[in-house]
Amino acid sequence: MTNQQILRRLRWEFVAYVLLAVLLVVLYETHVFVKGELVGNVSAVYIAESAGILLAVVLTPVALKSFHKALIRMVYMDDDTARRRRYVKWSEIRLAMFVTVVLVNISVYYMTADNMCGYCALIGVIASLFCWPTKEGVATELTMKEEPLPESPVTEPKETEEVIQLDEETETKEES
Repeated sequence: MTNQQILRRLRWEFVAYVLLAVLLVVLYETHVFVKGELVGNVSAVYIAESAGILLAVVLTPVALKSFHKALIRMVYMDDDTARRRRYVKWSEIRLAMFVTVVLVNISVYYMTADNMCGYCALIGVIASLFCWPTKEGVATELTMKEEPLPESPVTEPKETEEVIQLDEETETKEES
């Protein structure tokens, strides 16, 4: 796969995710799916909202951090085609986590008629916007190389005789 093919594939998947979320909202707003289905059932509302909130709180940071860790592991791969496959795989996994957060929270928002999961869906949407694949981003992330750490020995500052003499002079002035 070339960078252009990877970019095209990831963008199509991202657009499909956005369209799926918009379609779900449209289906609820046009009453194809029943709004407020769980209203009045306190325990079901509690369970659904807790699940939606937990998904947002757990999957959003995990999606971002796991992709970063996968990029770091890809630095050590020698095979370029395997690196590209792994990059696409982890990009899709990250997007799947955001899809889960957004679609579940949109559904819970409409089923419970409570704003909390609407906010969680919004968190997922905003976080996923930072994952829009760009030409420069794909090129940079695929060509990351391991950079050696700069070798600068950490040394303790040494007191020179001048500093010691100045300290002694200030002490004697303070005493008098």
